[in-house]
Amino acid sequence: MTQAAVINNELTGWRASLDLEYVHRQGKTCLAKKQHKGPLMVQKPFYPEADHCCHTYLIHPPGGIAGGDQLRIDAHLKENTHTLITTPAATKFYRSIGPQAQQQQTISVAKNAILEWLPQETVYFSDANVFNKTCIHIDQSSSLLAWEIQCLGLTAQQQHFEHGQCLQRLE
Repeated sequence: MTQAAVINNELTGWRASLDLEYVHRQGKTCLAKKQHKGPLMVQKPFYPEADHCCHTYLIHPPGGIAGGDQLRIDAHLKENTHTLITTPAATKFYRSIGPQAQQQQTISVAKNAILEWLPQETVYFSDANVFNKTCIHIDQSSSLLAWEIQCLGLTAQQQHFEHGQCLQRLE
């Protein structure tokens, strides 16, 4: 691969952001703000449990994150909200020919709010070059249920993670 091709790939990686805000209105958690740029969005809010808990599915239509892509998600849970944030499928980080793929998620949880952060697993393909960070700021009166599930390669398909770099942070 030539240097020009690597530079071109860095310039053409996906740049996407999503900014969400949840508020409490008349006993119901509502998604009051959802601004997105690029291929990162949410389906409409769901209420399968009860009106007090807003289920939100984060969607990245390209289906995977490649070298040079930069995704940013910011979510703000205001006072007395209850939100479950998930994804409909695994997040996939594909191999990179050089540039790093980045995904950064920052969530703030205000007083007496509840966050259930339950994305599907993250799959790192061999030769991935990834920085993936989730940072959750939570008030002492709030509750958090969170997980981050990591899969190195697709072992069931004999596609093992043999090379690459994955920096994963959950704060």
